[in-house]
Amino acid sequence: MDNSRDFREIAHSGGQIIYTFEPNESGGHSLSLRVVSSRPNAMAMVGIYALPPGVPVAVMPIGGMFEPIPQPPLPNCLPIMIQSDSEGCFGHKCPACGNYWRSGPWPNLCPYCATRAPEIHFLSGAQRQYIEHCISMLHDAMTEDAGSVTIDMDAVADATFSTAERPAFYVSDESQQRKFTCGSCDEFNDILGRFGYCSRCGTRSDLADFEGRSIVEIRERLKAGGAPDSAVRDAVAAFDSFIAQYGKQLAELVPMTKQRKARLTGRAFHDLKKVRSTFSDWFDIDICRGMPDAEINRTQVMFQRRHLYEHNGGEVDQHYLDESGDTTVKLKQVIHESAESSHALLGSLIKMAKNVHAGFHELIPPLEGPIKAHADQTAHRRQLAAGMRNN
Repeated sequence: MDNSRDFREIAHSGGQIIYTFEPNESGGHSLSLRVVSSRPNAMAMVGIYALPPGVPVAVMPIGGMFEPIPQPPLPNCLPIMIQSDSEGCFGHKCPACGNYWRSGPWPNLCPYCATRAPEIHFLSGAQRQYIEHCISMLHDAMTEDAGSVTIDMDAVADATFSTAERPAFYVSDESQQRKFTCGSCDEFNDILGRFGYCSRCGTRSDLADFEGRSIVEIRERLKAGGAPDSAVRDAVAAFDSFIAQYGKQLAELVPMTKQRKARLTGRAFHDLKKVRSTFSDWFDIDICRGMPDAEINRTQVMFQRRHLYEHNGGEVDQHYLDESGDTTVKLKQVIHESAESSHALLGSLIKMAKNVHAGFHELIPPLEGPIKAHADQTAHRRQLAAGMRNN
């Protein structure tokens, strides 16, 4: 895996934000602003209201061109424009766990700990410093009756990879390790580690990663002539990692005793019978829902065979005979898998993974709003495409 793009600094999208002040009848100032940018990179922009000395208060709705700035929710609030990085993303910091990630402008929850909060609470440290600097500049300009203030974000963007002194209001973002687009709401997320929640709708990314990455890689190795024994070993290990993530989240989010929490987070998930029992008895999640008994029994045997392939060179031991109930082999016999049996296991693991994912989200539901909005947008695009084809 190429890690060269992990944790690299990403430049600001640049441009200039120009605030213009005019005295009004009440003795204060009327404020207008415009953004000018011609840089050849992505750029998105959002607005917030902030109070001196730089306290974010609320999201500021942005209308169309030449529309007036909406009235602030509190007196003395000033409008501050926040632009994306040069990839069109915004950095965020969780107010609960303190971890950083990138996504669209307004997340609803933390992708690491699932903390939900108003969007304004997820501003990054760099964004908060930038807000304080802007508030200070605007306050000084109004005090001195200056006609306008220009915040030069081009200088910020140019300073990213320069050795020159950076502007006082310097802000940039940093790429993380796992980039994914949520299949439920279409939000882009760039998080530390491999698994997490979508920060917009709260759907876990584990299933898409397991089905679209882990299983695909193992199938490709089998098709290229890889050893089926190794495929079984790796497939069960991948499922173990997959279900362990859901176990950790359930331990954090569902009230339970310390003893149960320790059992759920401190054990491997290599014994399918015990795993089924734990998730069914504790959370009413049937891992093997919809699978016929013959498939379940075959999968349980394959879980036991993983131990032989990983630790015993494929040689049958007494533990395997006792636990698997496999009467087709003898003690000390060296066994091997076929490509067909390995592919069958992969198909069964996908079914089980989908059951785990669905059961988890019955207990920890995603946010319906972003998912419905994406579904409506998708349906609308399909209608437009169908209309264009018919014309």
